[in-house]
Amino acid sequence: MGNWSKKMCLLLVVLVFDSCVDRENPVPYVRVNFTVPTNTYNLIHVGGYEYYTGGIGGIIVYRLDMSTFYAYDRACPYDWQDDGYVVYNSATLQLVCEVCGSTFGILDGAPMNNSKAKTFLRSYNARLIDDITLHIFN
Repeated sequence: MGNWSKKMCLLLVVLVFDSCVDRENPVPYVRVNFTVPTNTYNLIHVGGYEYYTGGIGGIIVYRLDMSTFYAYDRACPYDWQDDGYVVYNSATLQLVCEVCGSTFGILDGAPMNNSKAKTFLRSYNARLIDDITLHIFN
């Protein structure tokens, strides 16, 4: 094998390995698995949200419509080690870190422009089991 071929093979191996590297959120992975009733005061209506214990910084669940829910860890990817946690701002429909001021979209957890955080919030699966029970898990 020529020198050029060896370099190309090495480059290919590096590219394949690099694509397999997990570019995971800096917020540590923890196991989440619990159910909540959807007929609580805050989750019963569309646009409602509720905070729960779990994850690293707590979990926020947001109800988009009658059957769609989003769940995120409240730990801010930028400063979670300094107790940076997000809260929901209903006026802007965003999650805002109380420490660094980073903002995140409620529908995908994406950091908004000019946020110090450049990584999405850690999200969790949120699936309805029946009409009044929501399963939050990873």
